[in-house]
Amino acid sequence: MNISDSHIGHRARLRERFLKNGRSSLADYELLELLLSYAIPRKDTKLIAKELIATFGNFAAVFDQPAEKLQTLSGIGPSVATFLISIRAVMTRYLEQKAERADAISSPEDVADFVRLAIGASQRECLMVLCLNAANRLVHHEILVEGTVDQAPVYPREIFRPALLHNATAMILVHNHPSGRAIPSEQDQYMTQRIDSLASEFNIVLHDHLIVCPSQAYSIKTGRLL
Repeated sequence: MNISDSHIGHRARLRERFLKNGRSSLADYELLELLLSYAIPRKDTKLIAKELIATFGNFAAVFDQPAEKLQTLSGIGPSVATFLISIRAVMTRYLEQKAERADAISSPEDVADFVRLAIGASQRECLMVLCLNAANRLVHHEILVEGTVDQAPVYPREIFRPALLHNATAMILVHNHPSGRAIPSEQDQYMTQRIDSLASEFNIVLHDHLIVCPSQAYSIKTGRLL
Protein backbone atom coordinates (compact mmCIF):
# COMPACT_ATOMS: atom_id res chain seq x y z
CA MET A 1 0.00 0.00 0.00
CA ASN A 2 1.55 3.29 -1.11
CA ILE A 3 1.41 6.06 1.44
CA SER A 4 -1.42 8.58 1.06
CA ASP A 5 -1.44 12.30 1.83
CA SER A 6 -3.23 11.58 5.11
CA HIS A 7 -0.52 9.11 6.13
CA ILE A 8 2.17 11.64 5.20
CA GLY A 9 0.48 14.09 7.57
CA HIS A 10 0.19 11.42 10.28
CA ARG A 11 3.88 10.57 9.93
CA ALA A 12 4.85 14.26 10.19
CA ARG A 13 2.75 14.65 13.35
CA LEU A 14 4.32 11.51 14.83
CA ARG A 15 7.82 12.89 14.25
CA GLU A 16 6.84 16.28 15.66
CA ARG A 17 5.39 14.68 18.80
CA PHE A 18 8.54 12.62 19.29
CA LEU A 19 10.85 15.61 18.85
CA LYS A 20 8.78 17.76 21.20
CA ASN A 21 7.94 15.28 23.96
CA GLY A 22 10.38 12.37 23.58
CA ARG A 23 9.84 8.62 23.45
CA SER A 24 7.46 8.58 26.43
CA SER A 25 4.87 10.36 24.28
CA LEU A 26 4.68 7.41 21.87
CA ALA A 27 3.21 3.95 22.35
CA ASP A 28 5.53 1.05 21.52
CA TYR A 29 3.95 0.49 18.11
CA GLU A 30 4.18 4.22 17.32
CA LEU A 31 7.90 4.34 18.12
CA LEU A 32 8.47 1.28 15.94
CA GLU A 33 6.26 2.80 13.25
CA LEU A 34 8.40 5.94 13.32
CA LEU A 35 11.60 3.90 12.99
CA LEU A 36 10.20 1.86 10.12
CA SER A 37 9.20 5.01 8.25
CA TYR A 38 12.89 5.62 7.52
CA ALA A 39 13.35 2.13 6.09
CA ILE A 40 9.98 2.03 4.26
CA PRO A 41 9.40 5.64 3.20
CA ARG A 42 6.64 5.01 0.65
CA LYS A 43 4.31 2.79 2.67
CA ASP A 44 2.18 3.09 5.79
CA THR A 45 4.19 1.35 8.52
CA LYS A 46 1.64 1.31 11.35
CA LEU A 47 0.22 -2.12 10.55
CA ILE A 48 3.71 -3.58 10.05
CA ALA A 49 4.80 -2.20 13.44
CA LYS A 50 1.75 -3.64 15.17
CA GLU A 51 2.22 -7.03 13.51
CA LEU A 52 5.90 -7.17 14.53
CA ILE A 53 5.05 -6.53 18.18
CA ALA A 54 2.11 -8.95 18.14
CA THR A 55 4.21 -11.68 16.53
CA PHE A 56 7.26 -11.43 18.78
CA GLY A 57 5.56 -10.41 22.02
CA ASN A 58 6.82 -6.90 22.76
CA PHE A 59 8.83 -3.98 21.41
CA ALA A 60 12.22 -5.16 22.68
CA ALA A 61 11.76 -8.69 21.34
CA VAL A 62 11.49 -7.36 17.78
CA PHE A 63 15.15 -6.35 17.92
CA ASP A 64 16.21 -9.74 19.29
CA GLN A 65 15.12 -11.60 16.16
CA PRO A 66 17.43 -12.88 13.42
CA ALA A 67 16.83 -11.69 9.86
CA GLU A 68 15.18 -14.91 8.73
CA LYS A 69 12.46 -14.64 11.39
CA LEU A 70 11.81 -10.97 10.66
CA GLN A 71 11.40 -11.73 6.98
CA THR A 72 8.57 -14.18 7.62
CA LEU A 73 6.29 -11.16 8.08
CA SER A 74 4.65 -9.41 5.16
CA GLY A 75 6.38 -6.14 4.31
CA ILE A 76 9.72 -7.12 5.84
CA GLY A 77 12.34 -7.81 3.19
CA PRO A 78 16.13 -8.11 3.48
CA SER A 79 16.76 -4.35 3.65
CA VAL A 80 14.18 -3.74 6.39
CA ALA A 81 15.42 -6.76 8.37
CA THR A 82 18.97 -5.41 8.11
CA PHE A 83 17.73 -2.01 9.29
CA LEU A 84 16.11 -3.52 12.40
CA ILE A 85 19.16 -5.65 13.20
CA SER A 86 21.43 -2.62 12.78
CA ILE A 87 19.46 -0.74 15.45
CA ARG A 88 20.39 -3.43 17.96
CA ALA A 89 24.02 -3.17 16.83
CA VAL A 90 23.93 0.61 17.34
CA MET A 91 22.49 0.20 20.85
CA THR A 92 25.15 -2.40 21.70
CA ARG A 93 27.97 -0.17 20.42
CA TYR A 94 26.61 2.77 22.43
CA LEU A 95 26.50 0.78 25.69
CA GLU A 96 29.86 -0.82 24.92
CA GLN A 97 31.58 2.55 24.59
CA LYS A 98 29.71 3.92 27.61
CA ALA A 99 31.10 1.03 29.68
CA GLU A 100 34.59 1.65 28.28
CA ARG A 101 34.40 5.33 29.27
CA ALA A 102 33.14 4.66 32.79
CA ASP A 103 35.47 5.71 35.60
CA ALA A 104 35.09 2.27 37.18
CA ILE A 105 32.97 -0.87 36.99
CA SER A 106 31.68 -1.13 40.53
CA SER A 107 28.60 -3.35 40.21
CA PRO A 108 26.94 -5.81 37.79
CA GLU A 109 24.48 -3.07 36.80
CA ASP A 110 27.33 -1.07 35.25
CA VAL A 111 27.72 -3.63 32.45
CA ALA A 112 24.46 -5.60 32.54
CA ASP A 113 22.71 -3.70 29.74
CA PHE A 114 25.74 -3.92 27.48
CA VAL A 115 26.32 -7.66 27.89
CA ARG A 116 22.60 -8.46 27.60
CA LEU A 117 22.52 -6.71 24.24
CA ALA A 118 25.85 -8.20 23.17
CA ILE A 119 25.00 -11.89 23.70
CA GLY A 120 21.69 -12.15 25.58
CA ALA A 121 19.59 -12.91 22.52
CA SER A 122 22.04 -15.30 20.85
CA GLN A 123 20.49 -18.64 19.91
CA ARG A 124 23.75 -20.36 20.89
CA GLU A 125 25.43 -20.31 24.27
CA CYS A 126 28.34 -17.84 24.30
CA LEU A 127 31.06 -17.14 26.83
CA MET A 128 32.33 -13.57 27.11
CA VAL A 129 35.08 -12.10 29.26
CA LEU A 130 35.46 -8.49 30.42
CA CYS A 131 38.98 -7.48 31.47
CA LEU A 132 39.52 -4.73 34.05
CA ASN A 133 42.61 -2.85 35.18
CA ALA A 134 43.61 -1.98 38.74
CA ALA A 135 41.20 0.97 38.71
CA ASN A 136 38.36 -1.35 37.65
CA ARG A 137 38.13 0.28 34.23
CA LEU A 138 37.17 -1.88 31.28
CA VAL A 139 40.27 -2.38 29.10
CA HIS A 140 39.13 -5.23 26.87
CA HIS A 141 36.23 -7.55 26.19
CA GLU A 142 35.66 -10.40 23.79
CA ILE A 143 33.44 -13.37 23.09
CA LEU A 144 35.69 -16.35 23.70
CA VAL A 145 33.53 -19.15 22.41
CA GLU A 146 30.14 -19.87 20.85
CA GLY A 147 28.73 -23.31 21.45
CA THR A 148 25.51 -25.22 20.89
CA VAL A 149 22.05 -24.17 22.01
CA ASP A 150 22.75 -25.31 25.56
CA GLN A 151 26.51 -25.56 25.99
CA ALA A 152 29.68 -23.59 25.28
CA PRO A 153 32.87 -25.64 25.79
CA VAL A 154 35.16 -23.88 28.26
CA TYR A 155 38.94 -24.20 28.53
CA PRO A 156 40.62 -22.30 31.38
CA ARG A 157 43.62 -21.28 29.26
CA GLU A 158 41.27 -19.53 26.83
CA ILE A 159 39.49 -17.70 29.65
CA PHE A 160 42.70 -16.24 31.09
CA ARG A 161 44.43 -15.52 27.77
CA PRO A 162 42.82 -12.09 27.09
CA ALA A 163 43.28 -10.98 30.71
CA LEU A 164 46.99 -11.80 30.57
CA LEU A 165 47.45 -10.22 27.13
CA HIS A 166 45.89 -6.95 28.32
CA ASN A 167 47.59 -6.89 31.74
CA ALA A 168 44.24 -7.07 33.48
CA THR A 169 44.07 -7.44 37.24
CA ALA A 170 40.42 -8.50 37.33
CA MET A 171 37.78 -9.94 35.07
CA ILE A 172 34.06 -10.59 34.79
CA LEU A 173 32.75 -13.70 33.04
CA VAL A 174 29.47 -13.56 31.15
CA HIS A 175 27.50 -16.25 29.41
CA ASN A 176 23.98 -16.44 28.05
CA HIS A 177 21.20 -18.97 28.42
CA PRO A 178 19.35 -19.37 25.09
CA SER A 179 16.48 -20.90 27.07
CA GLY A 180 15.59 -17.38 28.21
CA ARG A 181 16.02 -18.12 31.93
CA ALA A 182 18.98 -16.48 33.66
CA ILE A 183 19.26 -19.08 36.42
CA PRO A 184 22.65 -20.67 37.22
CA SER A 185 22.96 -24.41 36.79
CA GLU A 186 25.15 -26.64 38.95
CA GLN A 187 27.65 -26.68 36.09
CA ASP A 188 27.67 -22.85 36.05
CA GLN A 189 28.40 -22.78 39.77
CA TYR A 190 31.16 -25.39 39.47
CA MET A 191 32.83 -23.56 36.58
CA THR A 192 32.69 -20.25 38.48
CA GLN A 193 34.32 -21.74 41.57
CA ARG A 194 36.98 -23.46 39.45
CA ILE A 195 37.88 -20.27 37.55
CA ASP A 196 37.88 -18.27 40.79
CA SER A 197 40.35 -20.74 42.29
CA LEU A 198 42.63 -20.68 39.24
CA ALA A 199 42.52 -16.87 38.96
CA SER A 200 44.56 -16.40 42.12
CA GLU A 201 47.45 -18.27 40.49
CA PHE A 202 47.61 -15.49 37.87
CA ASN A 203 47.09 -12.66 40.40
CA ILE A 204 43.74 -11.96 38.79
CA VAL A 205 40.50 -11.37 40.68
CA LEU A 206 37.26 -12.83 39.36
CA HIS A 207 34.80 -10.06 40.23
CA ASP A 208 31.66 -11.80 39.03
CA HIS A 209 30.03 -14.22 36.63
CA LEU A 210 26.88 -12.92 34.95
CA ILE A 211 24.26 -15.09 33.29
CA VAL A 212 22.17 -13.19 30.77
CA CYS A 213 19.18 -13.52 28.48
CA PRO A 214 17.35 -10.75 26.58
CA SER A 215 15.41 -9.46 29.59
CA GLN A 216 17.47 -10.61 32.59
CA ALA A 217 20.95 -10.63 34.07
CA TYR A 218 21.84 -12.78 37.08
CA SER A 219 24.94 -12.05 39.16
CA ILE A 220 26.48 -15.15 40.72
CA LYS A 221 28.32 -12.90 43.17
CA THR A 222 25.14 -11.08 44.22
CA GLY A 223 23.47 -14.47 44.58
CA ARG A 224 26.32 -15.41 46.94
CA LEU A 225 27.42 -18.34 44.81
CA LEU A 226 30.93 -16.90 44.41
